[in-house]
Formats: sequence, C-alpha cells, structure tokens
Amino acid sequence: MSGEKKEYPKEHIDLYQQIKWNGWGDTRKFLHQLKPSGTIAMTTPDVSSVPLPSLRGFIKKELTLPGEEDKPFILEETPSLQVENIHVDPPKQYPEFVRELKAFFLPDQLKDDKLARITHTFGKSLRDLIRVRIGQVKNAPDLIVLPHSHEEVERLVQLAHKYNVVIIPMGGGSNIVGAIEPVSNERFTVSIDMRRMNKVLWVDRREMTACIQVGIMGPELEKQLHKQGVSLGHDPDSFEFSTLGGWLATCSSGHQSDKYGDIEDMAVSFRTVTPTGTLELRNGARSGAGINYKHIILGSEGTLGIITEAVMKVHAVPQAAEYYGFLFPTFAHAVSALQQIRSSEIIPTMIRVYDPEETQLSFAWKPSKGAVSEFTSAMVKKYLHYIRSFDFKNVCLSIIGFEGPKKVVDFHRTSVFDILSKNAAFGLGSAPGKTWAEKRYDLPYIRDFLLDHNMWVDVAETTVSYANLQSLWKDAKQTFVKHFKDQGIPAWICAHISHTYTNGVCLYFIFASKQNENKDMAQYIEAKRLMTDIIFKYGGSLSHHHGVGYEHVPWMTRYATRGWINVYRSLKETIDPKDICNPRKLIPSIKEENNKEPFLFDVVNVKYPKL
Repeated sequence: MSGEKKEYPKEHIDLYQQIKWNGWGDTRKFLHQLKPSGTIAMTTPDVSSVPLPSLRGFIKKELTLPGEEDKPFILEETPSLQVENIHVDPPKQYPEFVRELKAFFLPDQLKDDKLARITHTFGKSLRDLIRVRIGQVKNAPDLIVLPHSHEEVERLVQLAHKYNVVIIPMGGGSNIVGAIEPVSNERFTVSIDMRRMNKVLWVDRREMTACIQVGIMGPELEKQLHKQGVSLGHDPDSFEFSTLGGWLATCSSGHQSDKYGDIEDMAVSFRTVTPTGTLELRNGARSGAGINYKHIILGSEGTLGIITEAVMKVHAVPQAAEYYGFLFPTFAHAVSALQQIRSSEIIPTMIRVYDPEETQLSFAWKPSKGAVSEFTSAMVKKYLHYIRSFDFKNVCLSIIGFEGPKKVVDFHRTSVFDILSKNAAFGLGSAPGKTWAEKRYDLPYIRDFLLDHNMWVDVAETTVSYANLQSLWKDAKQTFVKHFKDQGIPAWICAHISHTYTNGVCLYFIFASKQNENKDMAQYIEAKRLMTDIIFKYGGSLSHHHGVGYEHVPWMTRYATRGWINVYRSLKETIDPKDICNPRKLIPSIKEENNKEPFLFDVVNVKYPKL
C-alpha cells in the first residue's frame, strides 16, 4: 500500500445515501399532488411545488379506456414501504476474508448496515423498484466495500479470488436490466461501490486525452474537466446519477453522440482488475496489432473484472452551444429530414425526434409560462393548423443542437436548417432547446409518481435500420396498445429517436399502464417480451445502450449466436476461473441454454415467439 491513508471526515455522506433507495434520483426532487385541486406539481432542491397544470389531464386521457371518460379520475395511492419496515436477512459471516480486508481497508470503507445493503441490491428498473417498494429484497450483498484507488481494488479482487467471494461492481446504480443485482446467496457477496474513486488524474491538452478514475459521476466529471478547459461530451439520460465506469461497462451512449461518438469511440485505454491479474492497454490514436482488446472489456458489465481507471478522448469546451426546437407535420417528415442530414457531411451535435404521443407528453410536462406565452402558443397553433395544415394529433417535436467554434456552428446551423425547411419543419427558436437542456434528466421522476398511484411505466430501446424504422415504430405501438386493451387494461406508448447513424437510429419506446388487481409484475413481463420480440422481428438490436444484465439473457442466443457465446464463455473461464465476477450475467449458463434450469428472468418460450 503506497502513501498514507486518511479517514474521511465524520460528516462525509456517501452518494448512495443521497439518492432515493426506492425511486429515481435526488431525494429532494419529486412529483406530488397539490391540495385541494389535485394538480400535479414538482418540487426540486431549488424551488418548491411548481404546478404542471396539464399533466393530470394528460394521464387521465391516455390511461382511461374508451367509454369510461366520464368516470371520476382518482389517483389511487400505492405508497412504498418505509425502509425500517423492510426485512433483509442478516449478512453472512466470513471472518477470515473480512479479517484480511480490515488489514487493508479503513473501517469507513466497509459497510453492512441495512440501508447500504438495500441500495446495493437493485438498479432502477421497474422490476427493481416494485420489488424494493414492497420489501421483496432477496440476495442482498453481505458487504459493501468503497475503494479509493486502483491498488485497493487489486487487493480486494485478489482476496475475493482467494476466498471464492462474489464481487459485483457498482457505479451510480442506474442500470435497468439487472446488471448489478446479486442473483444467489450461496456465496459471500461483496458489492464494490466505486464512487469514491472520483478524480480526474491528469489531462493532456496536446493529445486531448484525460486519465480518469471510473467511479466519478457525470456532473463531477465535467466539473473537473471544465476547470482545465476540456469536456468529455458524454451525456446519457442517467448522467446525473451514473459513472464513467458504468458507461464503459454497458457501452453507454450520450445525447451528443452524433458529434462526439458513443462511449467506445471516446475510450482510448483502461486498467481492468481481474481475478487472474490486471489488464492494461497502451495509449495511442490507433493500433492494428491484432484483436482490439478494449472491446473485450467494453460492455462486459463487470463479468470479467473491475475497470478502475480510463484514458478518454476529450475536446475543448465548446465556444458555442445552440439548441433549437422544430415541429414536423408527421413522423415520416421528421425521419426523411433526419436521413437527409445524416447523408450530408454536415452533422449536428444532437438530433432528437419525438413521435406524436411523446410530443403531447412534452407539452403536458411543463409548467405554465404565463398569459402572454400561452397566447403566443395558441396563435402559433392556429397558424400551423389553418395555414400550414398541421394536424396536431400527428405533429412531432424535434430538438437539434450544434456545438463547437462559433463559425463552425453558424455554418452547420445554416446547412441543417435548409434541409429542415425542405421537409416542412416549423422553427420554434431556441426556447424549446433551453427547456430541453433544463429538463432533460427529469422524466424518470414521473415514473416514481405513477408507481405511487397504481400505475407503471417502462422502456425498451434498440438500434434499427432506416429501412425498418417506421415499420417497427408502427407495429410496436399498435401491437402494444391492442394487447392490453384486449384485456380491458388501458395502455399508452410513445417513442423517440435519440441517437442517429448513417445506417440506422436508436429508437426508444416508453410505455405505461395501470397495475392489475394483483399488483404483480405479470403485465411488465408481458410487455417486456412483447416489445423485445417485435424489435427482433424487424432486425433490431437487443439493446442500443441499456446492456444485458440478466433480464436480456433469455434472448442472447437469438441475438449473438451460440458460437459467440461459447467464445465469451471460454474467455470468462480463463480470466475468472471461479466465476466470482458478477456471475450469471450477460450470457446464459449452460443449463439455461439447454433448458435444464429456468432463466433468472424467466420469460416463457421466449426463444420461439409467435407474432
């Protein structure tokens, strides 16, 4: 151990203690109803009870069955249990292992209290939140370790290998496919919370690279980089509550990927601690020396080892950053414009296209701007309807951004705006872009509110070709709504295009419904299977950026083929011979693959869907 260790001050509060254990994000930020009106409002750390006057009516309209519109709309309360009322089995004891840990780690780095164990059991998927809210906490880790350095992670992994202890890395805990959940209590299990490893170690302005500890959260990463005049430019929806390590481990993608690339495009090299030694890569612009080894670790979700430090490409903080809103008369118009932009050599920093249903949600999901603003909006709508023949049931909102030197931004903006105008887009100016920038991380807070009121919402995302994009979009939406309404259950679904490429896009679905009478997860499992099978029907990827975890494992043999799964299985057996690194994630076990044991996420007959 090098250097002298110092205890954290007693008032230090770890990040897991500041984030909701039974919901999304900041404990000081939430939606609630105002009394007596019932208007839904949002409270944040900066402002209390901001009314969202249209949101309640929107929820009623979309989650009410035909013929029941005149019935009273009551938001039934279904609150979460309090943490003190949740039973968690006591941690297993492993005195020999813990004794050696204590010789190397400070007492403050080892946690086994109830809250720590609960917050390190689940991610933030719908299944995760439903289970923790009703107190269904099984297989909680026995110990949480919070390392400060690469050397400490090496020592921890060595001890885990020696004593056959399961280790699961934890970044921000925002994963939604079961990637961080312990799946068995047979062995002593440690959750490795990386969030104290939160430093930018160096920045090289000549090479435009930075070496970064991977436990750093998104906002802190950009704060430290900005002090040296650079930015990573990776900004996923989970940005506020996710880490660089999590982005690397799940092949993340950020809002500005059109310009800066996905996380694999930004990664130069990294250090990965495995049970059989530390893997390191050379820094450099490119190498043709055999296999691209970084891609063995990228997306591996902690199943091969723990990433500790990464050298990442950075760029100068943009001189200009401009984001604009547009309305298209239809989704088809928006897709046409998007394809033309991607086929040109002028690529914006970001292109997001919201379908008609998500556009309506964005209109409902905003506070009142006052009488003048409301009057102006009404006039614009009349102009678009009567002069431009826009049908507001079909209009699609788009947010398009440009970053870089001012002259470059001006040139790109002029060129892209010309394409947009040729596809009937109506410019809304920069105000929607500013609103998007302010609210872009807030949508998950609606899910918490719905769970508190007997409703649920979930997501599915994929990469799909332009040839199949609109067919997938139409089929998924029609099939989903019909599936639930045929059972007498109201359902709503929307979609947006969040990332674009020359040969396809990321299509991101959001869907919601009311809980069934049993308040179980049958509807969620039906929806998950339905959406995934439809995505496969149109050649979509199993995931664009959410990863695999264990929820997507039942589909992996259809997506990756058995040959590639066997290659990965052999690799894992070599690097992790005792299977201590996040076991039963990413690929099926041999028994699962041969139908000799159920999948951890057991979707009946998922291998042979009938559509």
